[in-house]
Amino acid sequence: MVALWSQGRIIMNDIKAKWIAADWGTTHMRAWAIGEEDNVLAFRESNEGMKDLQQNEFEPVLLRLIESWLDEAKVTTVMACGMVGAKQGWVETPYLKTPCVPIDNNQLTTANTLDTRIRVHLVPGVMQNDPADIMRGEETQIAGFINIKHDFKGVVCLPGTHAKWVNINEGQISNFKTFMTGELFGVISNHTLIRHSTSIKGWNQNSFEEGVHEGFNNPGLIASNLFSLRAESIVNNLDRDQARSSLSGLLLGVELNGAQSYWKDSNVTLIGSELLSNNYQLGLKILGGQSELFSLETATLSGLSSSYRGLISG
Repeated sequence: MVALWSQGRIIMNDIKAKWIAADWGTTHMRAWAIGEEDNVLAFRESNEGMKDLQQNEFEPVLLRLIESWLDEAKVTTVMACGMVGAKQGWVETPYLKTPCVPIDNNQLTTANTLDTRIRVHLVPGVMQNDPADIMRGEETQIAGFINIKHDFKGVVCLPGTHAKWVNINEGQISNFKTFMTGELFGVISNHTLIRHSTSIKGWNQNSFEEGVHEGFNNPGLIASNLFSLRAESIVNNLDRDQARSSLSGLLLGVELNGAQSYWKDSNVTLIGSELLSNNYQLGLKILGGQSELFSLETATLSGLSSSYRGLISG
C-alpha cells in the first residue's frame, strides 16, 4: 500500500470506501472515504465549487476526486451536503421549514448519474419564513453536533462566508439568522478602494480588537469607518496589516451587535474553520460573551454519517 502525505493527512491511493461523504460548497469541495467502522480512510479536496460549475460538470468533478475509492463490484453511496443542492447546483433539493430537525432522510434527493458505480444522495437545506432565511450545508453540521450532544439546548454559531446564528431546542432548529460578514469582508478587501490599503494575510491583534469595539458600539457608522481605513492609510500611513485587521474587527463587531439576542447570556458553540472560529471566540470574549469550539469536520462527518445510517436502515 502506497501512502501519500497531503496537507497534514495521510492519503492512501488504493483504499476502497464503504461509502463517501462530501461537503460541496460555493467555492470548495471536500470528500472523505469512509470505512467499515465509520472511520475516515482518506480525504481529498478541490477548489471546484458550485459557483464555477455547470450542471453536467458535477459528476465528472466528483469522479476525479473519488474514482480510486470505488469498488468496481458494487455501487458506492455518496452522501453530499452544501450548495451542491442549490438551484444552481447539481440538482435542487427541497428546503425543510423551521422548526424542524436538521436532516430528514425522507427528503433526500438522488442525483442522476451516468456512472453506475455511484449513487449520490443530497441533503436538503433549511428555510425560515419569517424573517426569510435559508441555509445549505450548515444543517448537516448542526445535525452532526446534535448527534453527539443529544441533549443540547442553546445557540450554535457557524462562522463562514454567510455566518449562521441558530437556536436549537429538543433536537430541532427553532430559528436562525444569517450575516453576510465573510462575503462582505472578501468583497470590500478585494473589490473596493480599500484593497489598496489592506494586506492579503497580515494580522494585528490590537487593531482587530479595536475594530470589534467600534463596530459593535457604532454600527451606524460602518460606512464611514470603512472609508476611514483608506483615509488613515494615506494621511497617517496606517499599516496594511492593521487596516486588514481593523476591517475584520469592524465587520465582526457589527455582526455581533445584530446577533446580541443569540449570544447575550448564552454560551455559544462555534462550529467553523479554526481561523474563523478563533476570531469569533475572541470577538465574543472582548464583548463579554462566552463560547466554546466544536470541530467543523467532526460535525460534518457526524451529520452525514447519521444520514447514511438512516438511509441504509430504512
